[in-house]
Amino acid sequence: MLGPLSAEGWGSYLPTRLQQGLALLLRQMKEKGLVSIQRLAACHSEVLTGRLHDICLAVTGEVTNLRSKVSRLAISTLGDLFQALKKNMDQEAKEIARCLLQKMGNTSEFIQRAAGQSLGAMVENVTPARSLVALISAGV
Repeated sequence: MLGPLSAEGWGSYLPTRLQQGLALLLRQMKEKGLVSIQRLAACHSEVLTGRLHDICLAVTGEVTNLRSKVSRLAISTLGDLFQALKKNMDQEAKEIARCLLQKMGNTSEFIQRAAGQSLGAMVENVTPARSLVALISAGV
């Protein structure tokens, strides 16, 4: 057995453990960020309107995260944004619809359910014309 001072044994162990630790930290930060966006949408939506496009791009990027917990949280965050910001989300509807519809076609049931709920929130809260254009252009 290698002792604590043996460089041979720790050489491959430490980078792997460090990578695992960094990946966990990054995932936790993403989850906290998504929850913060949900809370801001619910309580202080006016704070989000100035950078709405950037926020939607960041959240949409996490929809494809390989960790299902992060992906589902991102999907539900998009639904919360539609519910809170309503017609302010019109400009974002097309790209978000494409992303959510794509996710519905190739993933687990609970992710499909979350994507369906977020798409429902989109249809209910953006202008009908924008919703229709978003869904048709995304392939429905």
